[in-house]
Amino acid sequence: MSKHIKTEGIILRRINLNDADQILTVLTKDLGKISVMAKSSRRIKSKFCGKLELFYEVKVTVFQGRNLGYLNESEPINTWGFADSDLRTKSILFYIAELTNKLIQDEQQIDGVYKLLQETLDHIDHNNEKSELILYAFIIKLFGLTGFMAPWDRCARSNVKLNLTEPLYFDLHNGSVVKSGYNSPADPRLTPPLIKWVSFMQKYPFAAITKVAPNKGEKTQVWYMIKMMLENILNYPIKSEEFLGIGCNF
Repeated sequence: MSKHIKTEGIILRRINLNDADQILTVLTKDLGKISVMAKSSRRIKSKFCGKLELFYEVKVTVFQGRNLGYLNESEPINTWGFADSDLRTKSILFYIAELTNKLIQDEQQIDGVYKLLQETLDHIDHNNEKSELILYAFIIKLFGLTGFMAPWDRCARSNVKLNLTEPLYFDLHNGSVVKSGYNSPADPRLTPPLIKWVSFMQKYPFAAITKVAPNKGEKTQVWYMIKMMLENILNYPIKSEEFLGIGCNF
């Protein structure tokens, strides 16, 4: 990070220090994920008061210190409408923030991730009743952008277009689909509905995804696949997952 930067970002995390300060984790447009110290931001008369809420999109000016950036200015440019959200929506938002923070490394810039997060928050704000489906789509799209999941329209080994009437298997190591003969004995077999759903969410925008309605069994299959991938990638659970039971009927 240079000595003096101006950028835009979405606040993913806040950690309180002593009685006044905070460390913010911000996913930025052009610098990837950064952490900055917001001195005295918790004081009532702070210039940052009311400007550093979770999921706020903000314009920031940051000065680089010896080990950490220091926030100098912050101005909200998009606050969405999450302040009065119900517990179900907030649990999904916290999960999205924690997952993004875990999968993106500090100062790692990945094309498309910032836009994906913006679009996800926009659609949750305007399609609250579809927030669970938006969550699934966000995770699958994020897996693709970060390189943890291959497209599910072809066999990853033979590059042949999938025939859903044939046995197909899940290669957990690269998040791909493989035909019989290319799979290992431990690879779980995939059902055609699961393959169709994952491929659909990989290819299509949220506007199209929110118009469809998977049944409970299909949602359960998607979630089970997501959990398998996260356990393989992170080797530890997402803490906010325990609250998803409030709104996700798996």
